[in-house]
Amino acid sequence: MLDLTNIAVLDMTHAGTVIAEGFARLGYNVKAIDVYGTVDEDILLRLGHEYGIVTSKGPVTVDDLDLIVCPVHLDPGYPMLADARKNGVKIIDHHRAVGHILSMNGFFDNTTVVEVTGSKAKTSTVSLLADMLSRKMKVILHSSRGLELWEKGHSHVVHLGLSIAPGSVLLAIAKLMELDIVADCYIFEFSLGLTGFADVGVITTLEPEYMIAASTSSSSDSKMKALLYGRPDEVFFLNLRDRKAVDVARTHGRKYFTFNVPENSGCAIMGSAIEGADLQLRLEGNNIYIDHAGFIFSSSLSPNYNFGSYATAFAAASSVAIRLDVFLEDIITVLGSFEGLQGRMQEKELSGRKLIDNSNSGMDIRSCERALDYALCRSGSPGKVIMVLGEEAAQVCEGLPPENVEYFLSRRCEDIGQLILVGQRMQKISLGNVTYASGLEQGLEMAICFSSPNDIILSCVKCFR
Repeated sequence: MLDLTNIAVLDMTHAGTVIAEGFARLGYNVKAIDVYGTVDEDILLRLGHEYGIVTSKGPVTVDDLDLIVCPVHLDPGYPMLADARKNGVKIIDHHRAVGHILSMNGFFDNTTVVEVTGSKAKTSTVSLLADMLSRKMKVILHSSRGLELWEKGHSHVVHLGLSIAPGSVLLAIAKLMELDIVADCYIFEFSLGLTGFADVGVITTLEPEYMIAASTSSSSDSKMKALLYGRPDEVFFLNLRDRKAVDVARTHGRKYFTFNVPENSGCAIMGSAIEGADLQLRLEGNNIYIDHAGFIFSSSLSPNYNFGSYATAFAAASSVAIRLDVFLEDIITVLGSFEGLQGRMQEKELSGRKLIDNSNSGMDIRSCERALDYALCRSGSPGKVIMVLGEEAAQVCEGLPPENVEYFLSRRCEDIGQLILVGQRMQKISLGNVTYASGLEQGLEMAICFSSPNDIILSCVKCFR
């Protein structure tokens, strides 16, 4: 329990309102600061009327504060943070604050809580894990796909519209209480870190790394913080390729298990693995082989999606499921019946053409290149690849920087039969075989016109799905 009285919560935009409410319900004196000035005045008034929270659209003095709570991505130069450092006022991030609130509300007593973060493969990992665990228990999954109830390998969505910002887990709890839904296990997907409250914490991968908080810290540092402040009995699952996470866990005496992910490129699904992981995964042809404690089990995989792009999710989910005593037969069933997630490198048919769909909110230029390699493998002579590339919203997970797109195209444009760029920021990129579309739907319509039945349409547009 926090030994303090006065708390300021910064940034109401990224689920900060619910964090402020959570502390107020626990009896703390709370100030809520709308750092970006984007929250409706009625919401700020409600915080005051219902919870006695003092609100402000600008910085306030830190003299009477015991604690400041801010998101990991906030500029440390924000005046209240700078003043707090000068005056010795404690600062914690939204993730850790949510962990404190969860530890005091008792909602998860006698249940198992799993939290997952990482730069890639978060949603696919939690979805696979929910399916696996549902074979032995009732599971609630909160992810970027929505709030889902899983039982015996089947799921249904109970609520949509929540983000994976840390404060959203408090909204998920409120919704579950309203619907009178309880479960044996709760799985939460988080961006940029873990709360430190869970029984199990998973970091799928630290790569690709990027800078946050006005370029003063890295995304990987944020994701690893829970290794420092998590519950003493929390068990972590780490990608063995993320050496610095493994080193931090070892240095701080954390209990952890590792999984490996074979590298792959293009059509070469089988790749090199790092020896020494607690769980080692290998992909050969249409088969997956998992080596755990010297016991190897395998499953055939569906050919209807690029399963090589799910290697991290397969390894992470299987590793956790095994440790939570899911039968190997059930793990094999889930892996073998998996068909990929919507927008995560699925193969479909579009107007008689083969469509490789890699459009989603987490896409980056590296996944575009992998998707192009895969499309080239799947296209047969005389077919060509019609690529729809770009963004529908620049604010989706940092957008897709035009300079990255331009560099990618400077190396790979000869592999693309026809290029359709999506989004206003892509208009400055000029190539001989390029045309432009305002959005994904228009881009796909144009791709149909440019293509023949022998061609492959490759969709790589950063967007909400």
